[in-house]
Amino acid sequence: MVSRLALWLFCFSTGSAAPEGILMSGGYDNAGRTSVEVFVPSTGQSCSLPSLPDRGRYGHTMDSLLICGSGHEATAARNCLSFSSGQWVTSHTLVEERSFQTSWKTDQGLVLMGSLVGETGYTSEIVPMAGEQGELSFAMQYESSNACAISDLTSDSVIITGGYSIKQLVVRYDWQGYVEDMPSLLVGRVNHGCGSYLREDGTQVLLVAGGMDSPYDDPISSTEVLTSDSPAWTMATPLPRALWGVRGVTVSNILYLTGGSDGSDARDEIIAWLDEEQEWEENSKMKKVRNFHAVTTIQLDDVAMEYCG
Repeated sequence: MVSRLALWLFCFSTGSAAPEGILMSGGYDNAGRTSVEVFVPSTGQSCSLPSLPDRGRYGHTMDSLLICGSGHEATAARNCLSFSSGQWVTSHTLVEERSFQTSWKTDQGLVLMGSLVGETGYTSEIVPMAGEQGELSFAMQYESSNACAISDLTSDSVIITGGYSIKQLVVRYDWQGYVEDMPSLLVGRVNHGCGSYLREDGTQVLLVAGGMDSPYDDPISSTEVLTSDSPAWTMATPLPRALWGVRGVTVSNILYLTGGSDGSDARDEIIAWLDEEQEWEENSKMKKVRNFHAVTTIQLDDVAMEYCG
């Protein structure tokens, strides 16, 4: 376990902006339901933040220190939690129930898109990060749940990949709503991982991996990539094992996948995609096994890190 002091000393010893850590919360498996942890890729160390209230969350989203949507309590689908003074507190009431939704962090607020709950699969809503009451946003072109969202690094838009209703579709949205259908996935995916990064020449790479190709099938291991200069997705090196309920996050322009389930057990691995080698590197682990959890980034000089031990 890394101490708070060690993290801060590392931040300031670099002489540059504080590095980022990977922030992970909740999960379906009992071991990780209420736990929250930070993993620092640059050091390989980790620490734990205070636990989530009640019975925790799964199928939720997390952006910065804002956790929204479904959990092990029915009321979780109607609210968001924020981290304040060392504890997680209810900070927002959602306009509609959100379960297994996706999210898009913007300058205007957090946009929650779709849901596994009825007609809310066709709606989105914006949640102000400062705590004010949110409101409905744009309509979804297609019903969306159990999908994976990728923030476009080259434009003010978000890309939704797969999901229960549109397993192979890839759809772009911006603030006005639907923009376009992008090249379809080669394999339909539900509950998969995804993310994006930029190559040195500025080319954006979108990546999806794992999931299931139908709601009740076994997990898959295949990986697909789409570059900004390509008209179609291409198959890449598969995951070390078949996984679903896996979550992706990009830190220092490296895409990591965390946790997931191999079909029988939740996993604790953190694996990195090496763009130059076009392969996965598996050399880190979480403190808890997690699947259907949520993941985001956190600056290591964030005040919340004072409570990470």
